[in-house]
Amino acid sequence: MQARYTSSDMARKNLSSFDASDVERSNLEYILKKDSAPKDDNTYVSVEEAMRSDAVFQTQSNRNITRVLFISQDESLLNPTQQSLDGYTNLADLFHEVHILILRQGIPAKNPVLRLAPNMWLYTATHKDWWGTPFVGNKLVLNQLVFADGFRPDIIVARDPYESAALAIHLGRKYERPVQLHVLEDYTTKEFLAKNRHNRWRRYMPRFTVPRILSIRTSTKALYDFLAKRFQTADLAVLPRFNNFEGVRTAPSTLDLRAKYKSYIFIILYVGTLGHDSFFYRVIDAARFGLKNPRIGLVAVGEGPAKKEFEERAKILGVREQVVFEEGVKDDVQYMKSANVLVMPDTTPESEEIVLRAAAAGIPMILARTPMREDIFTDGESALMCAPDNIDEYSLKLNILMNDLPLRKHIAENAQQIIMTKFHEDPVRYKAAYRESIEEVLFLGMAEATEATEPVEDNSI
Repeated sequence: MQARYTSSDMARKNLSSFDASDVERSNLEYILKKDSAPKDDNTYVSVEEAMRSDAVFQTQSNRNITRVLFISQDESLLNPTQQSLDGYTNLADLFHEVHILILRQGIPAKNPVLRLAPNMWLYTATHKDWWGTPFVGNKLVLNQLVFADGFRPDIIVARDPYESAALAIHLGRKYERPVQLHVLEDYTTKEFLAKNRHNRWRRYMPRFTVPRILSIRTSTKALYDFLAKRFQTADLAVLPRFNNFEGVRTAPSTLDLRAKYKSYIFIILYVGTLGHDSFFYRVIDAARFGLKNPRIGLVAVGEGPAKKEFEERAKILGVREQVVFEEGVKDDVQYMKSANVLVMPDTTPESEEIVLRAAAAGIPMILARTPMREDIFTDGESALMCAPDNIDEYSLKLNILMNDLPLRKHIAENAQQIIMTKFHEDPVRYKAAYRESIEEVLFLGMAEATEATEPVEDNSI
């Protein structure tokens, strides 16, 4: 159970309350509003340094101010060009002030504190052992986000139920801040265990972290149902989704694959990174019988270090001439609009995004089952689903689609309709929905504090 909050804490957290409480806090608000601050000068500026860099007192009131600390193990957030939780929306555009703490195993970062934008800071906490990262993260937070007036952020968000959640729970209790947990993957699957050798230990951590957090968000309805069956949670919801699928759907087709590869009348498509963790070989194996026909081709859009291995596999199966590798492609949607069927055996987050774009583009799909895909599509109606490692099932369903044009059209149209109706399309409304989904934890904490402080009527007299 999270810590109770005093009425004064709740007043400070109220989004419509007076916020500039002292000179240092007001100085930071002034710094954050300056649009002309030189980028290079701010690169290594800590929050405390930014607060002290200008001696200007400025009072503000009736402002929607929310300061959020995100704790994550997602090292893709270390990319300084964009910090996004959903792959589209920059966090700097969602909240008044953003702090991102990355917990990672390895060699300590040369610059563990970076100022990425006037209102955004990135912190890297590194330890040689995976279990030691929360301790390093706690020390970094103490040095960077705790000042004379207290702990800077209003909300703490853990982006996984493992080390990030453990640290978030500790910080929430210590500084009396509401905590929200984001559960983005099913930690009970074999795929999760195969991702990292330490995951055999991490899979047990949600038993201790999830019940201790009041507000939980999931990436899919399947994960929502999974947690709802196992835990009693005060505030459980699915995070809003957004993709510009209308733009994908309406994009003009500028590529004709059958004109480019004149010998093919039917084209199977794969899109993804050809790394050593790619399952493209499953597509080759499943399509090998059909590829004996010189009028059928397999086009792989992507590049990576395992390309030569896939070429060798196609050669061993006697279909090398029918497998084409397209590298340096900037617009994979054009290939989706021109090919006959997409086969997606990968289950990575990147592959999930590819599947959604493909559905919007209007190509029938054969997919490896994942919780997200089963949450969105219906097998046999809007996609054909396969067990991720069942080559025979891929081969059977590929053969069905190759010989059934009406079914291909039916599946493609249904999938496209689902994408057009199920996802947020208005960027403004989506940003507001995403922000409000996280800020809801503020009011959840306020309600809990109110219940704790309300006098109990004594009817015994």
